[in-house]
Amino acid sequence: MNRSDRLQPISKIRKQQERNAGRLHGESIRQTELQKKQLNELIDYRDQYSETFKLAGESGLSAIQLLEYRLFISRLDDAIIQQKQHVVNGETRCDASQKEWMQKRNSRKMIDKVVENRQQAEHDEREKREQKEMEDRPYGVPYLR
Repeated sequence: MNRSDRLQPISKIRKQQERNAGRLHGESIRQTELQKKQLNELIDYRDQYSETFKLAGESGLSAIQLLEYRLFISRLDDAIIQQKQHVVNGETRCDASQKEWMQKRNSRKMIDKVVENRQQAEHDEREKREQKEMEDRPYGVPYLR
């Protein structure tokens, strides 16, 4: 077994680790985008509800209705604050998963480079050996293995 062949299982493992890290990073990105979308929907809903509240206030509201509107808007604001924190947490996870993926990628590249260098060295050694065998043969006599 060649030296480069002994590294193939390690190379295969590193490639799988890189793929897994890339898949996790992609999922992290999708989750963060979903969190951002939900945040935007909450903000839009609050803005629409505030506009409805404003229009209803112009036509007159009872004290109870006014209190209910304000309470609901307050709850929407709380939900928006929570959702913003979810987005921040998601972005932090995205950064961490990207860093992990890049580390796995660099590790895989280093192993692949070592394998490539060893394969090249083995190829060069084989060519030198064959060249030496050709030079050692008497001229015109075929070499039989």
